Amino acid sequence: MTLNDLLNLKPENFKNRDMPIEAILIWFKLCDAYWLYSGKAHAELTSGMCSNGFFDCLRVLKYIALSEILANQLARKIRSAIGDQKVDWVIGSPMAGITFGHDVARALGAPIFMFTEKDPNQKGKMLWNRLAIPEGDTVLQIEELTTTSKTLNAVREAVDLGNPNPVNWLPYVGIFVHRPPKLPVTSYGDRQVVALIEKEIWAVPPDECSLCKGGSPRYRPKTHWKELTGKG
Repeated sequence: MTLNDLLNLKPENFKNRDMPIEAILIWFKLCDAYWLYSGKAHAELTSGMCSNGFFDCLRVLKYIALSEILANQLARKIRSAIGDQKVDWVIGSPMAGITFGHDVARALGAPIFMFTEKDPNQKGKMLWNRLAIPEGDTVLQIEELTTTSKTLNAVREAVDLGNPNPVNWLPYVGIFVHRPPKLPVTSYGDRQVVALIEKEIWAVPPDECSLCKGGSPRYRPKTHWKELTGKG
């Protein structure tokens, strides 16, 4: 398969079948969106931690057809977990996961999708102050990528604090790419993980990083992808 073949795929051809993780990883590689350490540079995550791998989901999800296919795949897994449970709201985090979360909501048949906003005054904090979720409505959280539970928890905390009514969260979180430092991670608090891709990729502070100690340079993947991957 080439990138051109990939971009000509039709969402309707994937609605009733499950894709293996290996096939989706091939899609990531074709989109130059998946990297693992191969002996040279390594990644510096937004958190400041060092890592031996990186998924740049936007390089895949920017393609509308691929986002729809992958959202449908995750929705199928979520439906398998939650059964016929009604989903009134799907809520995600900014920014990369906004359109993907919208696609998941549509695939699930949820009538409402919305996302939290980043607090401009406090790094890592989320805000929920535009809409009110009625008491009793069911709410499902969707994340585009999860390494730790930091963003995931910030979204939930923002909604709980900013909503005028108690929020009826479903005890699940749907994750497109789940890449914790150590697998298995089956839940975060009371939320069971339903992930489309799961890949163990370590993340450690720089003073504990063996690659830093060995002289490997580190780069922020989103701004220094070519330096990190060595692709010109």
